[in-house]
Amino acid sequence: MADEERYTALQFKEKKKPEHIHKDVQRAGLQGPCFHRPAPWIIVLLAVLMVLLVLTFVGSGVWIFRLQRETEDLKMSLKQRVESHCIPSCPLNWHQHGEKCYFFPEKLDEKSWSVSHEECSSRGSRLAVIENNNDLDYLTSKFSNQAWIGLFILPAGKRWTWVNGSALNETVFRVTGPDDEDWCGVVNRGSIGSSRCINDLYWICQKEAEMSSPRK
Repeated sequence: MADEERYTALQFKEKKKPEHIHKDVQRAGLQGPCFHRPAPWIIVLLAVLMVLLVLTFVGSGVWIFRLQRETEDLKMSLKQRVESHCIPSCPLNWHQHGEKCYFFPEKLDEKSWSVSHEECSSRGSRLAVIENNNDLDYLTSKFSNQAWIGLFILPAGKRWTWVNGSALNETVFRVTGPDDEDWCGVVNRGSIGSSRCINDLYWICQKEAEMSSPRK
């Protein structure tokens, strides 16, 4: 009888053993290295986030560039609107040509170049600076004789220089006459010439026209 009980108990243990082994295998599988491997959807999500970050960075650069361009366009538009609603004007007894104002002296009011320069300064202007042939044609049409302009010889290098500090563009204008230090620039019959700075001649003052709103 005792032998039968031991045999029955042994059979019961042997039947239980495979089930315990299966559970141990499952437990080991859950605790193995495969348990920590991220799921595929997590990898996809991380990739999407990286792409979004890159697109955001690139998009911000494009947005900043577009904003800068729109700002410049706005400045230009505002400038054009202001200019379209303003007209150049000159003080009394000054003659307007484009956006410049010129003052021509009365007849017989002739001065040396240096005195003429001081006279223009006292009027809040300077001796005329000729920038193009249009200016030259306008000024020479006002005088049949020579008249001082803001052109002189700079001692260093003996270069013709305007009173605003810019050098004469000799590809546009040629000065007829001597180019010594004691000679200054004049307008004379459609061209630019030179005369001794101490000579008494007519003179031309110039300043920028004032921009004002048109009267309604």
